[in-house]
Formats: sequence, C-alpha cells, structure tokens
Amino acid sequence: MDKMLTMDCDEAIDYIRKNVKIYDNLELSYHRVFTPGEVINIQEYDCEEDRKSCRVIVQIEGENLGQSVEVDMEEIKDDLIEIKHIPAGEEYPTTIVIEKCEQDIE
Repeated sequence: MDKMLTMDCDEAIDYIRKNVKIYDNLELSYHRVFTPGEVINIQEYDCEEDRKSCRVIVQIEGENLGQSVEVDMEEIKDDLIEIKHIPAGEEYPTTIVIEKCEQDIE
C-alpha cells in the first residue's frame, strides 16, 4: 500500500538520512528536474560548523546506461517538490510532498 507524507524540506532530508539505503529506488523532483533511479551511495559529512551535507548518488533510469548524478540535498532543499522512495525488494512507495521551507533572507 502506498504511503503519502507531507514534510518540510529539512524533515524530508532527515527522512533520507534515516530511511534511504543503497539499492533503494528514489525519485527526486526539484525545481524543473526529475531524477529517478537506484541509489548507489549516500554520503554525509560536515561542511561548516552548523551544517551537515547529505549527498545522494543515483544511477539514472533511462536509455543511456551508466549515467549517475550526485545530488547535494542541502543545496537543493529549497527547490524540493516531491520525493518518492521505494525500498529495495518492496513494491509500494512512500511519497513525500514537500511544504516550503522558510528561507533565510540576508
């Protein structure tokens, strides 16, 4: 059974950190970009004192095999629209609809 969640962008990135594993299928919709594919790596590390990075490397589904893309979730978080996560070996997705995050205005 499909699961539908609504989260802000920070909660969605936290969901990815805790729930998405290598070999899961992930569909990211952000700005005007759609990135569907299999997760081949997830990297987390500290960028600055107060910020952690979460980078997801996805093997893109499509005609051209061998293409992968690295997405820094922290960099695109304000543009996130929707995330669909299908754990490896399962058929039912979790769809996360993103509410707008408050943007820091400098």
